[in-house]
Amino acid sequence: MTKLAFMSTTAPTWTMQQLIDGAVRLGYEGVDLRVEWGHNHGLELESSQDERREARQYAAAQGIAWSCVALSTRFARATDAERLDAVEQVKRYAELASDIGSPLLRVFGGNIPEGHTMADLRPHTAEYLGKAAEAASQWGVTPCLEVHDQHNNPDDVKFIMEHASSGNVGAVWHVAHHMRLGVSVDAGYATLKPWIRHLHVAELPKDWQPGAQSTYTRLGEGNEYLARVFELLEKDHFEGFAANEWAATGNWKNADATKPEHYDAAHPDESLAAASKALHRWRDAARAKAR
Repeated sequence: MTKLAFMSTTAPTWTMQQLIDGAVRLGYEGVDLRVEWGHNHGLELESSQDERREARQYAAAQGIAWSCVALSTRFARATDAERLDAVEQVKRYAELASDIGSPLLRVFGGNIPEGHTMADLRPHTAEYLGKAAEAASQWGVTPCLEVHDQHNNPDDVKFIMEHASSGNVGAVWHVAHHMRLGVSVDAGYATLKPWIRHLHVAELPKDWQPGAQSTYTRLGEGNEYLARVFELLEKDHFEGFAANEWAATGNWKNADATKPEHYDAAHPDESLAAASKALHRWRDAARAKAR
């Protein structure tokens, strides 16, 4: 059964305890921890062993999972030195993830550096993601490449998964990013299914057209494509998390509060409650259909 989570980007002002308490109160089963953006949860590489232990124990006592640790690390870099630095970043964050009890790291391919192409970089991206995956395995943590940026074509992600030379790699399926290429929900799922470990979900507007640039709206107020996503997951008895990442911005402290996503980040009780209702509706309907 697909489990439901939200990313700390949706509630950047909440402390670690507030994130877990909010998940319990609002009907979620997990929390994705966005690091590096100065969120008030305070769990970063600099966190002490006591702070990490407290986060692990507090979440476990409430029955909530730290479903994923999301970082900015990119593997489609121009040089081996840069790619090796990405491996080192994964090592450090794998230890943090393990300490708080999270099994996954979200990483990026990223945009293609100037002077390079996807075709010439894919083998290097795969090689170094594989190196990172092997290094992270000692902590029981799996780095998962998100369908995002210029790595939004499922075929490119599939190539990287197949050539990483590690069984400890996975994908974060962000469906909207390949839909803007004109790749449907079903087609993307068919390509990525063996590697999907986690999802980041965002709602597309009602008037969105296939192949158009992805712009997002509040969960439950859009075109309902996520209903099909949950149908596919529930049919195959997916056991991972689908995490709401609405309101994501690195500059959350200075964000324009007149924009819906930034207003919602400042009012997480209201926005996460509404999102939870939509996510439960899609998941419950899909589960009933799969029976």
